[in-house]
Amino acid sequence: MNHALDLQVLPVSGRADTRVLKLSGEFDATSVERALEEVTALLDAGVRHLVVDCEELRYVNSTGLGVILHFSRVARERGGSFLLCKVSEPVYEIIEIIGATTLLEIHDTVQEAIQSLA
Repeated sequence: MNHALDLQVLPVSGRADTRVLKLSGEFDATSVERALEEVTALLDAGVRHLVVDCEELRYVNSTGLGVILHFSRVARERGGSFLLCKVSEPVYEIIEIIGATTLLEIHDTVQEAIQSLA
């Protein structure tokens, strides 16, 4: 079984400043550098809003969650947002244990997250 983190970037119709970032696999110390590079490149290219589809994200550890919190803070500092959606129960439990539920904006669906940007 492949445990690596896969990141897929998808455009959002009618929103040039928004991308959906589909995460699948496991987000831990082995995948942090790649995630940092890819998301930083998106933000530097003018993407203001990232909607992160976590439906296929099986696991996140404290290192991965720290990077997610970093992305959220950087996006807000740049006048944008970093929204999570379709978060699985195991991943939500880690977010809750760390005490980050109040620091992250979490939606049930991708569409709901995109609509919250209007």
